[in-house]
Amino acid sequence: MIRIKKMVCVCSVFCTVIPQFVPVFGAFEYQGLGWPAATANIKVIGTHPSQFALNPALMQEAIRPYFILSYQKPFQSLNLQAGALTILSACRGRSTIHNLEYFGDEIYSELKASSGTDWKIQEGFKVGVTLNYLRLHMSGFSRQQTVTLSLSLLAELTDQFKIGSVVEHVAQWEHGLKIPQRYHVGTEYRLGMSTLLFALEKEAALPLEPCLGVLLSSQSFWELGFGYRDLSGMLSAGWRIHTERFAFYYVCVLHPQLPVSSGFGLELILR
Repeated sequence: MIRIKKMVCVCSVFCTVIPQFVPVFGAFEYQGLGWPAATANIKVIGTHPSQFALNPALMQEAIRPYFILSYQKPFQSLNLQAGALTILSACRGRSTIHNLEYFGDEIYSELKASSGTDWKIQEGFKVGVTLNYLRLHMSGFSRQQTVTLSLSLLAELTDQFKIGSVVEHVAQWEHGLKIPQRYHVGTEYRLGMSTLLFALEKEAALPLEPCLGVLLSSQSFWELGFGYRDLSGMLSAGWRIHTERFAFYYVCVLHPQLPVSSGFGLELILR
C-alpha cells in the first residue's frame, strides 16, 4: 500500500503508462528541496544561490565560488530521498550556475541537471538562459529523458523593488520525454530586516498558483523564512545561520494531505 501511495500521491506521473507524446504533468515538481523551500519554493526572485538555478539573471557580478549541498526527507513515512548540489562560479568574467537534483526511491526517480548564465542588457535589466537535462525512471519501464532551454529576466526598478520572470522549457529536444512549459513571475520588496516575496506560477493545463514568502534577516548571522502556496495549501518554514564562508539551514514543509518533509543544507563560500 505504501508503494502504491507513493506512486499515486507523490509522483503524480502517468506518462510512462500512456503514449510518450503526452506531456508529463506533475513530474519534477517536488517543492521541498533547498533553502527556497522555506519561502514557498519561490525561485523566480531572491538572493540565495539556490534560486539562481531557475533564474540566473538574479546573479551578481564578480561573485565568489559558492558550493551548496542539500538533503531532504520528503514525506517522511514514504521512504523517499531528495538531494541537490549547486555550484556557483565565474568563467571568463561571467557568472555561471550549475545545479544537480535528485528525487525518488527504488521504484521511481527523477534526475535534473542544469547550467545557466546571464547577460546585462542595461542598468537594472538582465536576462538569463538555462540549459536543462531531465531524466525520469519508473521501475518496469524504460528511462525517458529530454533536454530543454529556459529563459529568464530580472528588472531592478528600485533598490527595494524587483521583478523576475521565467519561462521554463521554452525549447525542447525530446528523447521519449516531453515536459510542459511552466511560467513564473514574481516580485521582491525589501523593507529593513524584512523581504516580501510574491510569485505566480502557471503550468500548461494546470491552474494558476499564487505563492507568498516572507524572509526575516539580520543581514549578518541569521535568517528566518516562511511560505505558503495557495493551490496545494502547503506551508513552510526554516532557519539559516551564516557567516562569511559557511552557512547551515533547516527547512520544514507541511502538506495538508501528505506527511511532513524536512531537510537541511550546508553551504561553503570560497574567497
